[in-house]
Amino acid sequence: MRKPERHRWFSPGSCHVILLLWILQALPALAQHRFQASNLLFEPRANYGFLIAHHVEMEIYNSHFPSFEFSVSQATYGRQRWEAFYNYPVTGITYWNAWLGNSKDLGQAHAVFPTISFPWVKSDRNELNFRVGAGLAYLTRKFDRIGNYKYTAIGSHLNAAINLMVEYRWKPVNYLQVSAGLQLMHFSNGSTKTPNYGLNIPALSGGVAFRLNKENKYIRRRARPDLRMFEFDGKETIEMKIATTFAVKEIGDADGERYPVYAASVSALKNLGYKNKLGLCFDASWDGSDALLVARTESEPYPAHKLTKPGISAAYEMVLSRLSFAFNFGFYLGGKDKSEGMTYYKAGINYLITKNLTTNLTLKTHFARADFVGIGLGYRFKWGYYLK
Repeated sequence: MRKPERHRWFSPGSCHVILLLWILQALPALAQHRFQASNLLFEPRANYGFLIAHHVEMEIYNSHFPSFEFSVSQATYGRQRWEAFYNYPVTGITYWNAWLGNSKDLGQAHAVFPTISFPWVKSDRNELNFRVGAGLAYLTRKFDRIGNYKYTAIGSHLNAAINLMVEYRWKPVNYLQVSAGLQLMHFSNGSTKTPNYGLNIPALSGGVAFRLNKENKYIRRRARPDLRMFEFDGKETIEMKIATTFAVKEIGDADGERYPVYAASVSALKNLGYKNKLGLCFDASWDGSDALLVARTESEPYPAHKLTKPGISAAYEMVLSRLSFAFNFGFYLGGKDKSEGMTYYKAGINYLITKNLTTNLTLKTHFARADFVGIGLGYRFKWGYYLK
C-alpha cells in the first residue's frame, strides 16, 4: 500500500503572520520618533549559487545562476538593553530576486524578509557576522499536474523565505563597507500545500554598503539602560508558559485534502541571564491525518481521541526584548501513529503582545521532514518561588 508522501525540510513554513512578527521587532529603529538617518545603511548585493538536488527528481534542474538583493538597514547603538547584550547588531529589510536556473519550469523568485545580523567578531574596521532573515516569497512557477508536473519541489506560489548568511565585513572608511560571505536561501510552504520538497540555494555573496552620514557612537553606560516592560528583571524565578497552536496540512494524496492539527504545551523556563532561557516542556498534539494513516495499516477502527500524542522536550529560548526564538527537542510518550519516529523538533518565533500574552509561529519536524507549521497564542506567568 502506498505510503503518504513526507516532506523534507529546511523550513519554518509560510504563514502570513511571520513577516509581521519579525517586522515588529526588526524595524522599530527605522521608525522611532527620534529618527537617526546617520545609522541607515543601503546595500546592493550579488550572489552566485545553485539548487541543491536533495531529491532525485530535482537533478534535472542542476544549474548555477546569480541572484540579487537590496537591503535597507540600521545599525543599533545601544538605545535598548538587548542591543548592547548582542554587541550592537544590524537590523533591516531585504528584497531578493533570481531566475531559478535555466529551466522555464522553475520561473522567478521574489522575496522580502526582515533581517538581523549578529556580530561574532567586531572591531572598528572588521566584522564577522551571522545574518538571519525570515519573510515571504512569491514564486512565479509551481507544481501543476498537467502543465508543470516535473517540478515537485513547490506546490504553491506563496512560500516562506528563510535566509542564513555568514559574512566578513570590511569598513575602509566611515561611509563605506565591503562584505563577502556564504549564504543559504530556502523556500518552502511547510506542508500546507503539497508537493513541498522545498528549494535550497547555497551561494557565494558579495556586497557594498554605504551610508549618507557618519555613524552614531555606541552608548556605553556604566549603568544599564532603563528596564523595559518585556525584559528580564534580574529576579531568579521560574517562568511558566501555556501555549496553543493550530495548523492545516496536506499529506500528499491525490485528492489534496487538508487536515487540521491542534497542539498545546506547558513550559517551565529558567532565565540564564538577559539573553537566554532553558527549561522543560510538556506537549500534546492531535493530527487529523493520523486517523487516515492508521486506517491504511489496520482493519479495526481506532478511537480518534487515542491518536493524541503527548511528549516531553528540552526547551531553549533566545530573547531580544519582546521577541524570542524558541527551539525544542523532544520524545513522544504515546500516540498510535509512530511512522514518523519517536523524536520531534520544534522551532518558532514568539512575540509578546502584552507583558504576558504571547503569539507564536511554530514549525514541527521529524528530523529532516516537516510535519506542520502553525500559529497560536500563549500566556506566561512567574511562579512564586524564588531560587534566592
